[in-house]
This record gives sequence, structure tokens and C-alpha cells, in this order.
Amino acid sequence: MLLGVALLSGAVLTQSFTQKAVKTTKFAGEIYVNGSSSGSYEKLTSPGDYDPNNCQETSDQNCAWRRTSAPGTVPDSFDSTTASSLHAAGLIEPMNNDKGVYIR
Repeated sequence: MLLGVALLSGAVLTQSFTQKAVKTTKFAGEIYVNGSSSGSYEKLTSPGDYDPNNCQETSDQNCAWRRTSAPGTVPDSFDSTTASSLHAAGLIEPMNNDKGVYIR
């Protein structure tokens, strides 16, 4: 009987260590693209979806930003003012020197 209790206790302990907490952190490399002439950025579903040829020079805003590995929070969407703040904090960096609106 004592062996049975020990086995059950071990199973419960093992289960508690194998369940991982879900994290909602942002990962370096996420890409945010400009969808308007005023600078309205949204995160692409996959960084691999980014195509620099989709940047149309119809705005003086950065066409796209990339998430850095700096600790902190970046929202899934933001405006150009927030982009400036995020850039100053080191959380995002321009993808390249392209200015304009990203056409999906």
C-alpha cells in the first residue's frame, strides 16, 4: 500500500513539473507593417510573409519595423507616434530604409 501511495505521489509531482505556463512574450524578428499613409502598423502573421516589394512609396513613414530582442512589450498594432517611442526604447528597428505603405 505504501508503494501505491508513493507511485501516485510521484505521478502528481511529475505532472506538475511538466505543465508549462503559457507565456505571451514577443519574439525578436516579428514584423510590423505600415497600412496607411499616416503610419498605422500591424504585426504580420508570419515574418516569412514580409516582401519588401510590397512597400509602395506613398508615405513618408517607415514601411516596416522588426522586433528586437530587447525586453519589453510591443503591441500587435500601433501608430507612428507609438512606433517612435518603441524605437527610442530599442524594442523595434526599421526593416530597411523603405518608406511607404505596405500592400498585402
